[in-house]
Amino acid sequence: MENEDLNELIDTFDITEEEIYEYDSFENYKTDIVTTIAYLLGIKDCILYSDTSRFNNEKLEELLKNNNANIIRQLSILRNDLLRNAKEIKLRRLNLIAMDQMPDIVTSEAIKFLRNNEIETMHPNLDVNGHLAYINQYIMEKIENVKDLIPSWVKWEYVKSIFTMPACYAGYNGSMISNKDQQRKLTTQINKERKIIFDNKTFYPWGVYLHWNPEKMMKYYGNILFNDDKFLKVLYASFGDSFRATGYVVDATDETKESIYDFLENSINIAILVDCENVDPYRFVSVFKGLDEENISKIKKIILYDDVHTSNAWDYINQIINLPIEHKIVERVLENKSLVDIAMTAGACKEYYQENTESLILASSDSDFWGLIQNLPMARYYVLNESDKTSDKILLELNNKNINYCFMDSFAQSEVQGFKNAVLLNNLKRRIDEFNDSGLFEIMDPDELLDTIFDEAYIYGSYTQKEKEKEAFYNRYLKKGFKITIEDDEGNKKFKMELIGK
Repeated sequence: MENEDLNELIDTFDITEEEIYEYDSFENYKTDIVTTIAYLLGIKDCILYSDTSRFNNEKLEELLKNNNANIIRQLSILRNDLLRNAKEIKLRRLNLIAMDQMPDIVTSEAIKFLRNNEIETMHPNLDVNGHLAYINQYIMEKIENVKDLIPSWVKWEYVKSIFTMPACYAGYNGSMISNKDQQRKLTTQINKERKIIFDNKTFYPWGVYLHWNPEKMMKYYGNILFNDDKFLKVLYASFGDSFRATGYVVDATDETKESIYDFLENSINIAILVDCENVDPYRFVSVFKGLDEENISKIKKIILYDDVHTSNAWDYINQIINLPIEHKIVERVLENKSLVDIAMTAGACKEYYQENTESLILASSDSDFWGLIQNLPMARYYVLNESDKTSDKILLELNNKNINYCFMDSFAQSEVQGFKNAVLLNNLKRRIDEFNDSGLFEIMDPDELLDTIFDEAYIYGSYTQKEKEKEAFYNRYLKKGFKITIEDDEGNKKFKMELIGK
């Protein structure tokens, strides 16, 4: 690769030279999204389930049970067959062979599956392009049914676009191909698409169709479906946009996880002490979502040292982490002075001396925990911190004392999206409950309400990513508004508010 091309590639896709030449070394890059995309695009089973494949087998099992996903997959399989084998199909049709009687070039199981779902792709008196037009129409009509398979933090309109074949639709009940002039225009457009595919075969993963401009994307390196990070960077770039939420698609390395497992294995009584003021609750949860449950079951309990000014996500942490949790709210004497670090130090001493907890995992990025380590040197320590909040000096001290640590933000944030949504929804429902009790709704402006709900949850991230999450939450829960009814409670009439969006 010439230096000029390399520099342009780096600028275009916001990736490093190391990523270009050593993508195979990124084993901790997630493949959930590319597994879903590959399945929906109709990539063959022998590739999806290959021993050398990086696709996620657990995700494939989920997709296999999802009827909406299988409808799109079978439509895509048929589309690939008809695009790839058009000439041979046309020759056999001259001998009056039905489309579902060509199993070597047209997947008859796909036709049967779709018929069982009341989708007929093989219409009489149509050529190959006419059948393709119907397939494209069905994909366009049904692609929204798989929207929930793609995380809300990904731009759905970008993903949706790769399944389309513009200007190649049959229309409702074939309205777009009802006369010969329309059929000629359709044939011209489909043949144009087919030529683009055959002229640029290497730019279509495993030869399956997806809608994009190969000339614009020729500079990407290797397989677009190699991992989620690469796929999203290339996809966003095709729209002149940049995907920067790497924390959602990169998980902690095996080495990082093994360091935690080793600490647990060599411990007898283990407790986790959390400085809620200096820990992002979602990053904390991501650690437990990324670790093996059998290993973390050795942990005796988690103690949260919390303050009234922290994220209310800590109130719901027990709903997602299956370990005993003690939630201690540390009251302030002076409003401007937190006592969390003192309470956490005292709690650690109590755990060590009274509860025989010889191993402590400290979750904090604040330097105050170093005083605890210095004054309770007999305990064994492991530190969970955050890379963007921890000073180099503290890391140096931990290394000098041979105390292992890992960055919570190295664990994939995509695993906690459901928890985020639950916290946000609880914040909204709390206001609805307050209205039903008092008749008052404190914030009437939907934009202000949305901002307040997110602020209470302390959800951080880039501005673009946060706005995307707000948009997804608004569309799902706030866009439809609320349902208000009047109830008669023993002669007293009162309003009752219910959430419409789900």
